Amino acid sequence: MGRLGQSVEQQAKVRMLYVMSSVAFGVLLISGIALGVMGNPAGWILCVVAVALWSGLHLTLKYTRQAQP
Repeated sequence: MGRLGQSVEQQAKVRMLYVMSSVAFGVLLISGIALGVMGNPAGWILCVVAVALWSGLHLTLKYTRQAQP
């Protein structure tokens, strides 16, 4: 019987996008910290936004995987 849910290719694409978003998160976080340390308060806001976006993505993927049969 075939596996229900996402195909292997779809799972690989999700993993690739997750890695790419994690790299982008790291860049945003480092940029935000650098701006914040230099005295620009927008840098800390950038850090908060980056963490919120990445956390939302992480939780979405976590609960999507758990819902797969």
